[in-house]
Amino acid sequence: MTQPGATAAHLPSESTAANPATRADHAARIVDHLFAHGSATRAELAGAIGLGRTAVSGLVARMVDGGLLLEPDTGRDGRHGRLRLAIADRLLLTAGVAADDAVAALAELDGTEVARYDEPVALADDDPRPPSAAPLDALAVVVDRAIAQAEREGRRIAEVTLVVQGAVVGEPALVLGDATLGLDPLDITGALRARSERLAGIEHDLVAPPAVRTSASARAASAADGRPEDIVLHISGDAQVSAAIVVRGEPYSGAHGLAATFGHLPIVPNGVKCECGQRGCLATVAAPAVVLARAELEDFELTYGRRAAIAELVERIAASEDRARWAWLDAALWIGRALQVAVPTIDPDVVVVGGWWAPLADDIDAAFRDNRPNLGGGVLDSIPRLVAGRSDDDLGLAGARGQARDGLRSWLASAVA
Repeated sequence: MTQPGATAAHLPSESTAANPATRADHAARIVDHLFAHGSATRAELAGAIGLGRTAVSGLVARMVDGGLLLEPDTGRDGRHGRLRLAIADRLLLTAGVAADDAVAALAELDGTEVARYDEPVALADDDPRPPSAAPLDALAVVVDRAIAQAEREGRRIAEVTLVVQGAVVGEPALVLGDATLGLDPLDITGALRARSERLAGIEHDLVAPPAVRTSASARAASAADGRPEDIVLHISGDAQVSAAIVVRGEPYSGAHGLAATFGHLPIVPNGVKCECGQRGCLATVAAPAVVLARAELEDFELTYGRRAAIAELVERIAASEDRARWAWLDAALWIGRALQVAVPTIDPDVVVVGGWWAPLADDIDAAFRDNRPNLGGGVLDSIPRLVAGRSDDDLGLAGARGQARDGLRSWLASAVA
């Protein structure tokens, strides 16, 4: 039956449901609609996805039989009830290590955060264990607390996302070049599973396997929301100097997961040796620890922690305190030069400056514009736009939740094909 306001020529054929790729596409639209609206009738779904009612009914029946959708009992009038996703009451668990603390958050499927847990990372100079041990111990504590909270409320977890500062490479996912977890490759999921009996106990019940995502890509995805046609380069320097690229709504990680490894661009001629083994990396002149040391805030950081020290640094820069301002402007100079290399390579529509760099974005912009091509009467001077992003999400949990929801939608839709 043709829907009001549409013609048969504009609707997919009823027979297209037999094609697995087409069926998965239609299922994805149903899942998207239910993620956004919670529940819907068959007629509402037909109108929302532009498919005939007969085809929608057949696809819905397949999804109900497969356990993907739930439907209340038929009413006395013989009409079907409102359809819901079978996972509608489940929660998203997102966790990672930011600055001095491990953080885990529980959220509804629509992204609304309902609980958050923090645990300080206990670092000791004489700890003989690998650098990742203390952060992983703290991460296991907050993950356990979040799962226990869900269990007390009688709720189940749909998906677990682990957010890291370094790159994510390989399969299974390995974390590489993380300033907190160590530069060497690390199977963070396996390491956390070994520390958290609760995580190991719920893995079999998850809709999709635990995912590992980068903080940079999560924040870039959040910054790209509302810019679906743009190519977005997101840069920040909270735990480490990092960047990520989103191309028309999709994070771009490159062939090996190493795209936009901004902090390890060898930008300083004859510079000092970086922990990664290169010389002159941007991280050696713009990482938060470097800027704090030059601003003479090392003791402040030891006493109050990294997050408080950065907040103090930003206050001193705003107050034009000489040491802090000099330390920052030197870092901004090199960040701008790194952009002079990265921007012509990527050619983004917009560069979003996030984290504690956000309120200081004008300094980065000035350093970047200081050496631009003088072609066509300076027509390239204003390209690309450079804007300040969020400064209150140093781990990118909000963006990671959005990525988790996208992953769940794809997983559910593929299960129908």
